[in-house]
Amino acid sequence: MEQPAHIKVSGALEGEFIVIEERSASEFVITRDTSWKAMLGKDERDATEEEIAALEAEHGPFQPADGEG
Repeated sequence: MEQPAHIKVSGALEGEFIVIEERSASEFVITRDTSWKAMLGKDERDATEEEIAALEAEHGPFQPADGEG
């Protein structure tokens, strides 16, 4: 499967985006890149063991990935 084009936008909108549709040579439809890698670029961090334990205590254990995403 081909990876979508990633672009960095600045100005009124800022951040990492993905091209989801190319309408013409100069017109594109974009959406925010919400991938894990993009989120880590926004000063996000991995959850600590304590945070994971608290989430699992409240919501139950994490399930294995279902392959849909």
